[in-house]
Amino acid sequence: MGKGTTWVAVAAILIASAAAQAQDLPLTPASVSGSFGKLGVRKYINSFTSYEFPNPENGAQDPLSRLEWPWEQNYAVITLGWLGEPLELNFEYATTLTLLSKLRAQDSDWEDPANPTQKTTFSEGKAKPRGWTFDGNAAMRLPLVTGLPALKVIVGYRAQQFRFTYTDVLQGSIFDPGSGYIPTVYEFLPGAVIEFSEYYKHYYAGAIVSLDRNLPLPLGGGAARLQVKVQGDYGYVRANNEDFHVLRTPGPRFTMERTTGGSWHLGLAVAVDVGGRFKIAIDGDIIRIRCSGDHNLTEPNVNDTWRGARVWSEQKYLTATASWYF
Repeated sequence: MGKGTTWVAVAAILIASAAAQAQDLPLTPASVSGSFGKLGVRKYINSFTSYEFPNPENGAQDPLSRLEWPWEQNYAVITLGWLGEPLELNFEYATTLTLLSKLRAQDSDWEDPANPTQKTTFSEGKAKPRGWTFDGNAAMRLPLVTGLPALKVIVGYRAQQFRFTYTDVLQGSIFDPGSGYIPTVYEFLPGAVIEFSEYYKHYYAGAIVSLDRNLPLPLGGGAARLQVKVQGDYGYVRANNEDFHVLRTPGPRFTMERTTGGSWHLGLAVAVDVGGRFKIAIDGDIIRIRCSGDHNLTEPNVNDTWRGARVWSEQKYLTATASWYF
């Protein structure tokens, strides 16, 4: 089983286990209301963010350059919100816990205008990833229909920052712009080579389908509820990238992308609410982003902008949280 599908298996096991106890019990409406808080941890799995751009003087060289940044980080998550009838508000902030990553960032170039499909330069290095996310949303429940899961509409704003320092890079090249193809030349570039930052701003809307069932607690203790929730949403995205080439001379040299596009998000959450005051949950989420727009090159005596930049990201993550009401 691949890492990217782990969260599906975990959620399925939890649903099957809880449903086995809950299936003969009646569906009841939610009764908890008021302010709440959540603390949790998040793990990204097989995720990345990337961008590429063409040669403005030769449309066949597309891409001319591509950078690929892996993402497998652990986050700390805190959420504050309010749950009522029929409105729910959530404000979540999450930030990376460490810079450690086993994955390697990659930089590729296609420099031969006569053979634009031939990759001519490739490098790998440490990524040192870090970042944060913010998600604020409002969800409103539609009128209940007896025997059917509850349905909510949701609107929100999601902001994400990803930052990387491309470090200790090993680069190989088979092409020289002045003399053409050459035997492979390897070069090790110690220290920081590229400082990269990326911002995604999502303005999204979607729907939430949720199912609550009563659960018996062992040893005759109190009431608990199994809650299963599926959320799907689509967002308009604005993406801003900035790439500072630390070693390029003459410097400073920056490349920037200003792009727009869309994002799809699908989430599955399974939670157990104990006594209406405490809840534990596991969430699995997938986000896919696709954007296009302008690429800008800025260095001494140069400030050029052209179309054709593409930015994309795929994010898969598991989140475990504990919630309390107050």
